[in-house]
Amino acid sequence: MIVIRDLDRALVRRSTFWSGEPGLDLWFREQASQQERRHNVRAVLAVDDDAGRVAGSCSARACETVADAAFSRGGSAERYRVPAVLIARLAVDVDYQGRGIGRLLVADALERIARVSRTLGFEVVVVHALHEAAARFYLACGFRRFRDQPLSLFLTTRDLRATVAEVDPG
Repeated sequence: MIVIRDLDRALVRRSTFWSGEPGLDLWFREQASQQERRHNVRAVLAVDDDAGRVAGSCSARACETVADAAFSRGGSAERYRVPAVLIARLAVDVDYQGRGIGRLLVADALERIARVSRTLGFEVVVVHALHEAAARFYLACGFRRFRDQPLSLFLTTRDLRATVAEVDPG
């Protein structure tokens, strides 16, 4: 059974995690806990309780981004900095890819971020895809591309709240 657990509460070995993306794997094994302790990110794990393995991980943090005409006020091309939440690193172990773990982690992240949006202001949720296949995954999750950065995608806070409200009206 797959369960979502906070990184600091998941008592599983992380050394065997392999997503096929060396940069994500290295960060997860060697830096995630340190970044969590420093309050730079909040990370969650999708844990296979039956196997005692990490099936996937996802982290999020506050950030700023430059407004894109696709979501800026009035659709103008004016560029200005806006507060945002970044889904920073999402990875699924190769043994669990294709089983919906990535979508489960994104849904969990969006639900958490929507709760935060009730007490903290930000305009968008942002992701930076590593490659086009990852960008297509985020597009399928409801994100839209930045006009000038095709591997960077966003979801407005308004769309976030509407999406999460459909799933959890309370």
